[in-house]
Amino acid sequence: MTASSHGALPPQTARILAHLPERVRISWPHHQLCGAELVVHSWQRIDGDIHLRLTLADGSVGCLPAAWTDLFEPAPEGQPQHAISLAAVRSLRALVQALSARHAAGELGTSSCPSA
Repeated sequence: MTASSHGALPPQTARILAHLPERVRISWPHHQLCGAELVVHSWQRIDGDIHLRLTLADGSVGCLPAAWTDLFEPAPEGQPQHAISLAAVRSLRALVQALSARHAAGELGTSSCPSA
């Protein structure tokens, strides 16, 4: 086990972190890069949580919680990896329909968020 000021890592976690994959997929559904595969550089603990240093889509290196990735998810044998589940597609469809209905009813105003 690896010791730190936050305590020892569980053996299974330490084993995974000792053999990081070359790439991980972002699996947190609310992240703009959900479904994207990113290159892994290393890991670190931030406030006790494990974060991965990754090359982001724009080429910069960023740090994301490992829990937001597929790092700790078991890979199903013989099944293709999908970037999005059927439930996620259904959820997205419901969201688009709700937004379309709001737009048709004139409920959408201008956003106060600056465009990125």
